[in-house]
Amino acid sequence: MINLRLKHLAIGLLFCSPLSYASPLYLNEAFNFNAYIIEDMTAEHSDVEGQLAVGGNFSAQDYSVGLQSADNGQNILTVGGDVYLRDARIYNGDAVAGGNIDIDASVGLYNEDQTNNSHTFYQDSSFDFSTVSADLLSTSSLWGAMTDTATTAITGNGTDVWSISFNGNSDFNVFSIDADTLSASDKSIYLNVASDSLNIINVFGDTVDLFNTGFFGADGMQIRDNQPGVYRSNGLFANNVLFNFVDATSLSLNAIAFKGSILAPLADTVFYDGQIDGNFIVKSLSSPVGEFTGQINDYRFGDLSFNVDEPGGALFIVMLVALGIRQTLLKKKVL
Repeated sequence: MINLRLKHLAIGLLFCSPLSYASPLYLNEAFNFNAYIIEDMTAEHSDVEGQLAVGGNFSAQDYSVGLQSADNGQNILTVGGDVYLRDARIYNGDAVAGGNIDIDASVGLYNEDQTNNSHTFYQDSSFDFSTVSADLLSTSSLWGAMTDTATTAITGNGTDVWSISFNGNSDFNVFSIDADTLSASDKSIYLNVASDSLNIINVFGDTVDLFNTGFFGADGMQIRDNQPGVYRSNGLFANNVLFNFVDATSLSLNAIAFKGSILAPLADTVFYDGQIDGNFIVKSLSSPVGEFTGQINDYRFGDLSFNVDEPGGALFIVMLVALGIRQTLLKKKVL
């Protein structure tokens, strides 16, 4: 029988994270990156505003990384495999790769006053992609097994889905929805949650296709898109909502301005003609030839104060297994 005191301690660790605010979740190192691609990434005519990590090979044309990144002394671009870049711009930090680096004079590193900026793209394989990526799979599975604590309301005519409303009134809300319903076109998604809450939306199903979808806040107003030089969101809803694609092996996004972070560690992802505000964590990323790859804007799940300190999720999973209580926690109601 599990020692009751140890069991309560582990539950407390799960739901009282040492982040810079009261958080019920541990986030692993991947959440330090605006985009974290577990395997390969190909892209063109777009950008990642924050830090980018690619575990496999990275190939891009007319692409930029890091324009909105703060100076945190870390590498802006971290690649585990080979790199091929043309007409690319890297801002606010170093770029490193574990494999071959194929760049030319059309690739530049900018901003001289940054802490970690040698203005070079050099070989470095010290980042542990294997451990971080394996931990993401555990995290997605763990979150996906949590019991719903809030309601998902769907309106339609029996054939078509008109709107999906995620309605939660707690500091931490867990929702669930099936992939087919979420994939319905020409619908509205309402995020009826407090701006200072944290929200996990678990999506179940192998294939997800998201397009022609609008996002609305709790006030019923459509959440505005970023417009360079005109308007930039303060992070409401972008920073406190995460869609966890638990089963998805195929994820497609186009003609969409996605609000909230995406965790889809099993999904080969096609993303074009759109943007996302939030962490973007997927297995692989590509776009059709000739299409602009989706823009990834620098917002972070859990960053309610724009200052995230990420503890080690992998260590926490090991602790649960060692205590022999992981399955108990998976079945326990969150709040």
